[in-house]
Amino acid sequence: MPYLWATQEPEIPDEAMQAEAARVQAELAAIEAVGDEKACRICGGPDLTEEHTPSRKAGNPSRIVQGSIDYDESVRRGALTWEMELIQGGAKSRALCETCNNRTGRWYNPAYIRLVKHCEPFATLANVGTMCDIQVAIHPQRVAKQALTTLLATSQPGVAARFPHIRRLLLDAEERGSLAPLRLGLFVRANGGGRPTAITLKLNLERRAARLIAEFSFWPLGWLLTFDDQPVEGTLDVSGWTEYGYHEKVDLQAQVPCQWAFWVYPAQFGPAPSILQEEYAAARRRAGGASLWARLPG
Repeated sequence: MPYLWATQEPEIPDEAMQAEAARVQAELAAIEAVGDEKACRICGGPDLTEEHTPSRKAGNPSRIVQGSIDYDESVRRGALTWEMELIQGGAKSRALCETCNNRTGRWYNPAYIRLVKHCEPFATLANVGTMCDIQVAIHPQRVAKQALTTLLATSQPGVAARFPHIRRLLLDAEERGSLAPLRLGLFVRANGGGRPTAITLKLNLERRAARLIAEFSFWPLGWLLTFDDQPVEGTLDVSGWTEYGYHEKVDLQAQVPCQWAFWVYPAQFGPAPSILQEEYAAARRRAGGASLWARLPG
């Protein structure tokens, strides 16, 4: 489970909110309890292989800077501390077996790439905070399943074991059905680079509620997965895409939010950097020039 860090002194929640947070932490513990770091995140089998996440054709560049929180140094200094690493060959994960990598890549990724290419012109600074009018012929089920595959590959193990209907959906191209109690949200990501957050607890003091949420975003698309059957504000709810048939192709006409995926927490969206210019520049300097993954020239 990833450690969470606050960049400012948080408000201390009352006992009711502490209980709500404990409830959601127990849900995450139940997911992790049935997971195995050495097993495939989809089928549960052995022999994990390293694969590009997302695929090279879906915008994964040949060189990136990967930023991660240095836990020991953060504790020592009492401040959020990042370590940066140059990654040759693009963003990768080692979470799926060879069979699942090959099958999902063959079944679902081509449709996903087509949506990526169509959305690239919309993923610009000028569109931040607006709705993008996306009109394209796609196979919704295949796109959603590729997004789910990537979210599972970049999250803690145990999701497919805890929610076996997700495993069935991904292992059988013809399988269709509801994601409930999970929800899948889509947004256009305006800023370059990426943000894989794994499953994280989000505490909303205003709404007095806690939830589990995972994000995987990589320019130009972003995906949010929730576990409470509630959509994510600032995204288009596409949970119903898994109820289409594998061979069903539709003319998608949708208003998709364009977001600036600010900093490192899931569903943390900010206005255009022209408004947050100083804060964003300072954050990038502290992170060595990258919020999480940043594209390099070449």
